[in-house]
Amino acid sequence: MTRVLVAGLCPFPWEDAGRNYGPGVRTWQFAWSLARAGHAVRLLAQPIPGAYAIPPAREEERDGVRILRVLPTEIEDPAFVRREVVAWDAEAVVGATIYGAVALARCDLELPFWADQFGHVMAEAQAKAAIEGANWPLAYFWRMARAVDLGADHFSVVSERQRYALIGELGALGRLNAETCGYEFASVIPCAAAPELPTPPAGRLLRGRRIPEDAFVVLWSGGFNVWSDVETLFAGVDRAMSENDRVHFVSTGGGIVGQDEETYERFRCLVAGSAHASRYLLEGWVSQSLVPAYTAEADLGVVTDRPMYEGLLGSKNRVLQWMNAGLAVAYNRWGDVGDLVATPGLGLSFEVGDSEGLCSRIVWAAQHPSELAEIVRRAEEEVAARYTFEATARSLVEWSADPRPAPDREWRGRIRSPDDFGEPRQVLVSAVKRVPFLARLPAARWAWRWMTRS
Repeated sequence: MTRVLVAGLCPFPWEDAGRNYGPGVRTWQFAWSLARAGHAVRLLAQPIPGAYAIPPAREEERDGVRILRVLPTEIEDPAFVRREVVAWDAEAVVGATIYGAVALARCDLELPFWADQFGHVMAEAQAKAAIEGANWPLAYFWRMARAVDLGADHFSVVSERQRYALIGELGALGRLNAETCGYEFASVIPCAAAPELPTPPAGRLLRGRRIPEDAFVVLWSGGFNVWSDVETLFAGVDRAMSENDRVHFVSTGGGIVGQDEETYERFRCLVAGSAHASRYLLEGWVSQSLVPAYTAEADLGVVTDRPMYEGLLGSKNRVLQWMNAGLAVAYNRWGDVGDLVATPGLGLSFEVGDSEGLCSRIVWAAQHPSELAEIVRRAEEEVAARYTFEATARSLVEWSADPRPAPDREWRGRIRSPDDFGEPRQVLVSAVKRVPFLARLPAARWAWRWMTRS
């Protein structure tokens, strides 16, 4: 057993919060999995602003995890975090999402440090810059990413594509060096289905009350962020409504306060101008306890991405939650989760920006209930086998059983790029190569070792 301190975000998936985001699910994925494996876990969790309708308890214990909900001023204070690390007598620290990871990186701890990057930070910075119409987010996010990339001993990412992107970053920062040659820096921990959700209320919310009993319900659940291609979403759904009068659309979720509120408003304007506007039900953000009920009454979950690196390198937490809950998914082929949905028999796939493709998948699904039920069955089996908390977090659990620093720990704090290792000695090296007999002399061999040392 190892004493581990985890830093991350909340609300957690089992909380009945006003809004529940992927980072809280990710944090619980890590903390719960570590505790489940027998490690002693202390969790510092910062609430996402505006997520709780009612402030939760500051401290509680659940499933073996001792939770302390912290203020932004506390998690951003290295002295506070260091005191918590010492008080817990931690043997290793784990940052869940970039926000938890950077809080630990700023502390300059001497403990083995696992840093999670829940999506590619600089791709998210690019998306944020697009929202702002200015590039200041690049510096803001890079300072966080650089601190984590330079300080951590091991990393986790959400996709194989993101793993390659991270390796490129580490090379640019000088961490692909002689000491780390052959060392595996990163593990892929994909999004996973939460083991416990709030209990939904009894009775139906939609069918027979607000939409026809036999409606074919297309669901969007969660935030409308900058990556959301609402134009393709609207065009595909609206055309499907024209071809099949059973099709209705329901969304739970909305704009992201302080980040992107414009995308949702664009979608609302598109819906308002539709000839089928009465068949759209835009609920906005709903209590987390109601989300499973909406999912249970839906027939098909749909997500549409804009062609951005943020989605290509990242993941879609909601897709895994839908598959686990028995809801068929239509998703454009973009990123690792897009590849998963495109696997024959696991979902309905279409190309990015292809509204006609989305329309055809919706219409087909509405007309083929038996085939859609088989897709649901196979998807549930896939999630149960590969995308549970325990299955996805094995690498973290194994590392925590014997946490060790990276081989280049001695360079930490002094190296910021490959240039920091000194001037190349290529001229001298080339000279020895051009005169082979010199290499046979003892003095030459000694000089060769000196010239090629790190």
